[in-house]
Amino acid sequence: MARNYHQGKYKLINPSKCINGTNEVRFLSSYERYVWEWCDKKENVLRWGVETVVVPYYSSVKGRKARYLVDLYIEFRDKNGDIKKALCEVKPSAQCKPPRATSNKKRTTIIEEQTTWVTNTEKWTAAEKYAKDRGWEWMILTENEIFS
Repeated sequence: MARNYHQGKYKLINPSKCINGTNEVRFLSSYERYVWEWCDKKENVLRWGVETVVVPYYSSVKGRKARYLVDLYIEFRDKNGDIKKALCEVKPSAQCKPPRATSNKKRTTIIEEQTTWVTNTEKWTAAEKYAKDRGWEWMILTENEIFS
């Protein structure tokens, strides 16, 4: 798995909309930076926060309860004028499908990818239930949604 992600801090233009309570928020990929900037600038986004919602889940990889800091919490006005709330994960689409074992991959790489996939699906299942229980939406934003 590639680990050459563009990371840094995004300086907010509208800090009053961001519930993190700071003038900048950390991003761990260029996709996240693009989404944070979009949330900051869009008028229909009322409030948003980076890793402000913690979802408890059971990790079969760790063999215990764990905590999932969801990438994005957002409150926005939809095209009908209704206010919606959502939890969002920002991921490359390649990381949103089960890994494939190929003959040219090292065994350690295959195990690492499978472990990551199990962890992600457990997190996403818990986040989807957490959002549904509160009447919120759950979505995974990939480059297909972000750049369309």
